[in-house]
Amino acid sequence: MLSLTPRYDLYEFRLPKTFFPEELRTKYDNILSKYNPSVLTNCIDYVNESIVGITLPGLANLTITQPQVSHNKGLTTHEHINVEPFHENHYLSVENPLTKMETQLTVTFRQNQGLLNYFLLYETTFHRYCRPQMYSTDELFTIYLKGENGKYISKVLIYQPEISSIDGLEFSFNKVERSSETFNVVFDFNNIDFDFLYQE
Repeated sequence: MLSLTPRYDLYEFRLPKTFFPEELRTKYDNILSKYNPSVLTNCIDYVNESIVGITLPGLANLTITQPQVSHNKGLTTHEHINVEPFHENHYLSVENPLTKMETQLTVTFRQNQGLLNYFLLYETTFHRYCRPQMYSTDELFTIYLKGENGKYISKVLIYQPEISSIDGLEFSFNKVERSSETFNVVFDFNNIDFDFLYQE
């Protein structure tokens, strides 16, 4: 029977090691080992472990609307031409469907203690912006989707992603209850593809 309550946590997504500058990887590996000892001593694993959700873009405005008004000259009432009610017809747009997609991937991260994951992403943004020649123009993000049995069913390929925005931070003494806070990082990309993984 098909599930009426599908699980939305059956995915696997990691930021690739090559996305982060080598000097920042070394810097944050040292910080983790000295000031924030834990099971995760690699800053890349530390950032990827804090991912709590992703949002993929959909499609919108694929149709165009054309108003239709019909004048029926055969019937008149009190010397006025009867006009049928105004209505609209919808047709497929002649534009490329890819132009109707928001080419943005939103990744939600948990705010870890000390915000080391936030600052690593923050610094990475500046490094990639100031030194774009040091990074591959063929960067690729891969999102794997799993079935209920935990096996990979399909994957989503995000081509040439770049950080477009990162949420700010808010500190306050007014928050009495402790709760898990998150922040979003938005990646712009140039293309997207889907592929099914057939396992023999």
